[in-house]
Amino acid sequence: MSAEFEQRERESVRQDLASHDEEVRRLAVERLAVYASDDEGMASLMDCLGDPSWRVRKAAVERLSGMSEPWRAVDALIIALADGDNPGRRNAAVEVLIRAGSRVVPDLIGATQDADIDVRKLVVDALAGIADERATGRLVEMLVDADANVRGAAADALGGIEDGRIPPALLEVAVKPNEDQLVRFSALRALSRLEHSTPAQDLAGVLDDTVLGPAAFSVLGHSDDEQAIEFLLKGLLGSSRGGREAAMEALLRVLARLDGVRAGWLIERVSEAARSCDVLVADGTERIATADLSTRLVLVQFLGLLRSDEVVIPVLLAGRDEALAEVAIATLAAMGPLTEEALESGWESLPPESRELACQVLGRTRGASGEARLLVALDDSDPRLRTASAGALGRRRCADALPALVRRLEVTADLDDSAGDEELSGVTEALVALTRLEDGAHGSTTDQAVELLTARLDGVSESVRLAIATVLGRIGRDEDAELVTRMLRDESAAVRRAAVHALGRLDSESAAEPLRLALADESSTVRIAAARALGDSRQSGVVDDLSRLALDHDATVRAAALRALGAHASHGGRGVDIGVVIDVLTEALADEGVVVMAAVESLASFGGGAASRACLPLLQENDPELLIAAIGCVGKYGDAEALTELLPLVSHPHWSVRSESIGALSERGVVSAVPAILRRLETEQDDFVRDAILRALKRLEG
Repeated sequence: MSAEFEQRERESVRQDLASHDEEVRRLAVERLAVYASDDEGMASLMDCLGDPSWRVRKAAVERLSGMSEPWRAVDALIIALADGDNPGRRNAAVEVLIRAGSRVVPDLIGATQDADIDVRKLVVDALAGIADERATGRLVEMLVDADANVRGAAADALGGIEDGRIPPALLEVAVKPNEDQLVRFSALRALSRLEHSTPAQDLAGVLDDTVLGPAAFSVLGHSDDEQAIEFLLKGLLGSSRGGREAAMEALLRVLARLDGVRAGWLIERVSEAARSCDVLVADGTERIATADLSTRLVLVQFLGLLRSDEVVIPVLLAGRDEALAEVAIATLAAMGPLTEEALESGWESLPPESRELACQVLGRTRGASGEARLLVALDDSDPRLRTASAGALGRRRCADALPALVRRLEVTADLDDSAGDEELSGVTEALVALTRLEDGAHGSTTDQAVELLTARLDGVSESVRLAIATVLGRIGRDEDAELVTRMLRDESAAVRRAAVHALGRLDSESAAEPLRLALADESSTVRIAAARALGDSRQSGVVDDLSRLALDHDATVRAAALRALGAHASHGGRGVDIGVVIDVLTEALADEGVVVMAAVESLASFGGGAASRACLPLLQENDPELLIAAIGCVGKYGDAEALTELLPLVSHPHWSVRSESIGALSERGVVSAVPAILRRLETEQDDFVRDAILRALKRLEG
């Protein structure tokens, strides 16, 4: 970069940084990345950390953090922590320090001696974000800092570091009666984060405290001490809601560590506690609808342990929240017959969306009443419920539901609305789940399904035949190839296309010949489907078939044939001659736009020097889309001589072509492109392209 040009660019950046427009300032910060390695650029970025706009501050944080040596700014960043008038600058400085990582830890440890309380607190926050063991000793010392906020921050920071010295120090603070309550709470929270097994008796003195008790219960959830379980069970019966819910969460954590026998014992103890305390279930089922998300997550799992029919509907209703749906479904499914009975008795009172969720639950249970309810729901007036019940029957692999599902397929296929499309997809998936052998279906079930489907092919509407063809194709048995082939003679192009898709899924040699015949179908959509199916196959002779199809009178078919050629060559079809494929694709480059684009994409799919050379003439095209596709191929596979052909495109009239060519030259490290790129930077008006130029220059000049 020439000195004169650099000086002009620096002055332009200075002016933009002083603009009243925050977007202009943000873009100026992005341009500063080129100069961030020198003192002036560094100072400018530090100033931007205090910009009134959070977007500008964020950009400055990204640029400073992205420097090759971000720790060089540590002194200035620590000074910024003392800017009491600008919290934005302080917070941004902390973020950069955290991203700078372990290299700044010694400087931060030194800064913990600062007389300014706010600086000490923010330095501790930065050390917390880095979590480097070298800070352990100093952070432990700061547990007795003169300021309670600093002591609390130090306790929090220690919760992110694995070091054997830390738990005893935190425990000492947590149980100290005359310590500030916030500091004690921070120490308990840090102990919990460390998942340290703390002796239960050591925390006995704080369990009844309404503020500290919940945090102490959380610590006990990680304890291997037998007495911890007794304390937690007692906590379930406490008068404090926060304590009860913290004990629930801790018991779930303990339960996750126990084996089958011990887990069963603890579940029984929990159930006993619930039976002795009416408020536990009553309050839990009420709170499950109103508490914050993390608490509701705990309540859903905990209430499921109680194996009570009272909790089934509240847990199901909680599952309407997407964040809780999967946990609620799994919890209720684990309760098995009890859940089925409760859902059956409460079905009529459930809102529609909860009935859908109930179907998902019943899809994971195995009781007879659940199956019966799903079969009834399959004929409900609500299409969404019918869809949900079909999916559940498929998941259960309910062979008895086959006739009902096939009937529903017929009825739904003739519906002419978007809800019908969704239901048809659901019923199709259910039938496939019931019949696919690789998914564990029984062979007799699959035979029955194929019989039921083929028996309905005659005398039904096109939409029904299409639905049946789709299901048969998804089942995908080689022994059904002849049946599917007969569907290639259907009067409906849509059905024939579905039959082609079905044949394309088969490994059988018997599918190859029908697919070749489909290349001559009167419908272009069928010919396109056949081309794709052959392109995905590994059969021999496919190149000849697709080469002939590349001369089709329909441009969309020619394009499909060329893409299929590329796919077939890319995944190694038998007997493929790459030279022949490239010849066909190169000849197609003289065709119309959509065909040329397909040829370029296929050339790029398997690459190599020959593909790059074939695309070189396209660099003279005017169509930006074709140009970009050609640039992609040449840029990726071209040799040094071919890459020089991209240089004139750096000044192309279309911004996307300029950006693509600059990016390709940068990716390949073409240093000789720097002068052309610099000349373009002097006149470039598009912000996106300017950013691309600056990134390219940084990479090429680095």
